[in-house]
Amino acid sequence: MIKKTIRRITLTAAMMLTTLAFAPISQVDAASTTGTVTATILNVRSGASTSYSVIGKLSKGEKVEILSSSNGWYKIEYDNNKTGWSCDDYISTSLGKSTSNVAKSLDVKAYAYTGDGITATGTVPKYGTIAVDPSVIPYGTKVYIRELDKVFTAEDCGGAIKGNTIDIFMPTEKNCNDWGIRNITIDILE
Repeated sequence: MIKKTIRRITLTAAMMLTTLAFAPISQVDAASTTGTVTATILNVRSGASTSYSVIGKLSKGEKVEILSSSNGWYKIEYDNNKTGWSCDDYISTSLGKSTSNVAKSLDVKAYAYTGDGITATGTVPKYGTIAVDPSVIPYGTKVYIRELDKVFTAEDCGGAIKGNTIDIFMPTEKNCNDWGIRNITIDILE
């Protein structure tokens, strides 16, 4: 019985990872079409992975146009119509001055978590994933977190995530410790 369960879990995880690896590139939300480089030096690559060659470099503060996204990578346009791929961890997107796509604002207690596994919605958590109480923030909802200048997607939940509480997925334990626990206001996007 245990072997059968482990085999089923392994096959399910393998199918999910395969699906993610070959998922079609999705368009970025209209609210996130312009980005700003946050890394000191950001490599631009020929494809959406570090296994692709570096075809350019950008400096902190440079603006890019985000054309699409795939598994944590943005396809960007930079330097007068050149295109390439960069990790979305190092490009901030902003809602700008317009608040027309904000459905409502919500005061929450925000924790941070890291690790590997599968979210409640069947995705692999990445920077851009938040855990929520789905009775307050439904799965799939886009949420703008001002302190991180990034749009996150509600894809996970947790036993301690009840009411106006969120848990932000961070790449490292150090990021989680640096974040700590904060009372913040988030913007729920339409």
